[in-house]
Amino acid sequence: IKPYATEVEEMLTEGPGVFAGENYDKEKLEAELMKLPSNLTGEKAYQYLIHYLAEDYEPYVKKLDQFDTTYEVGAGPEGTVNQPPEAQQKQINVVVLLDASGSMAGRVDGYTKMTLAKNAILRFADSLPEQAHVSLRVYGHEGSNQKKDKEVSCKSTEQVYPLTPFKKDSFEQSLQKFQPTGYTPIALAIEKAAQDLNGQDGNNNIVYIVSDGIETCGGDPVTAAKSLHTSNIRPIVNIIGFDVDKAGQQALKEVAEAGGGEYATVEDDADLREYFDQQQRELIDAWFDWGIDTSLDLNKQLLEKRDQLEKLAFTGQGILNKMQEKEYDNMDNAVRFMQEKGKITLYEMDVASKLIMNRSDKIDRYLRKRFYEIDEILRDNMFKIDEMITEKSKKEREKLEGE
Repeated sequence: IKPYATEVEEMLTEGPGVFAGENYDKEKLEAELMKLPSNLTGEKAYQYLIHYLAEDYEPYVKKLDQFDTTYEVGAGPEGTVNQPPEAQQKQINVVVLLDASGSMAGRVDGYTKMTLAKNAILRFADSLPEQAHVSLRVYGHEGSNQKKDKEVSCKSTEQVYPLTPFKKDSFEQSLQKFQPTGYTPIALAIEKAAQDLNGQDGNNNIVYIVSDGIETCGGDPVTAAKSLHTSNIRPIVNIIGFDVDKAGQQALKEVAEAGGGEYATVEDDADLREYFDQQQRELIDAWFDWGIDTSLDLNKQLLEKRDQLEKLAFTGQGILNKMQEKEYDNMDNAVRFMQEKGKITLYEMDVASKLIMNRSDKIDRYLRKRFYEIDEILRDNMFKIDEMITEKSKKEREKLEGE
């Protein structure tokens, strides 16, 4: 029989004893105790009791030492292009598909629709958070809108700004590379957008399509949008219909719905600006709600984690505490049995009882100490994250309100 531990950390690894936990059998234990020699010292009796009755604390102590004191925080309002850096960070990817068909040369408020669309897209891209990556792809910009050039035009789509962080000068230059020209291969552009986002699964991907008309190249944009949205990339496809007739609006709405996004129709420059202003207002509200909801969720997580901690090591309730109490009772009963059967004297029983009490007290104090240490870490972590969430929500709203 090995020597008994004197330090609490070692006491917690002495078990399991032969009759510890579910293996406890009073009759078998007493039979083993009757085999022991008479006139044992208190220390020797205690040593035997450790051998037979020390509980198996170690697996639960490991759980205590490895207790998860972290919190999960959502990455921000779902489907938005702004994300808090304190969250489990996802890359933000915004892909803009711009219709460069001939009809975009039509004038609204004295400007071509293409000019107004370019200005709105530039303004929108410039408002994205610094960590966002943005891509610009045009379609229908080659050939012409004449029948003889339809094949060329319907095969034309080009990524004029690759999926990278936004740089205003470079983005402006990319907007000057094309003019309204040909047909409208929306489906092809959506399919190519999937390639632009290749490898970006797990990130926050959003596709915006700006168009003044429906597919005119025989493609199936609804199927393309659905395929893109249900792929591993899982982007949301939003469509902004610019000066579109009712039939076109319905067709584009179906594409947006298939892509898991929304369709918005705009008639002029004011509408176009209002669309993006409304996006900002919705984001402001979303960030406010996110701050409140996330704070409430943090408190819920704290309560759940404290409940888990209490089940491990809370006085009178935790698994470890119940093991400690059971161990004390079993050892106390066993040492009294040994004294009754003449294995130890009354004096030596008192020595053994003090060792049992000392062991129980040390383990109890250790569990209390660990419980309050972990509980304090849980609370500190929650308060720190809650402060960051409040500050992030406020900062994002102020940034949007200032744009």
